[in-house]
Amino acid sequence: MAVQLVTIEVLGASFAVQTDETREYMETLLAELERRLDSLRTATRVSDPLKLSILANITMLDELARLRRQAGENQASDELGRLAERLIGRLDEELGATEAAKTDAAENEARTEAQTGADGGAAV
Repeated sequence: MAVQLVTIEVLGASFAVQTDETREYMETLLAELERRLDSLRTATRVSDPLKLSILANITMLDELARLRRQAGENQASDELGRLAERLIGRLDEELGATEAAKTDAAENEARTEAQTGADGGAAV
């Protein structure tokens, strides 16, 4: 989308911003900002626009930091899951190889006993 000039009004201030987003998207963002500002104004009884704006920014940055931390934890959890799957796969392979080796050893021992028994147990 081409860059356009959008006029916004918030906390009694009006100014134009250049954006490559749609006007509808910007209006959605501004509506959410106004909702948050109203909520903060009610919860804190702060009416000064500058202080209210600072409080809104702090709460939004807190939300962003928490979401990033959560996303990082989810990513770490996913990585741990993949690592666990690889380790389980390797253990399965090793256990399979160990079982195969035991089976081969048992078969070899049985053959040796069978041959020894067929020779009459005599030492040669």
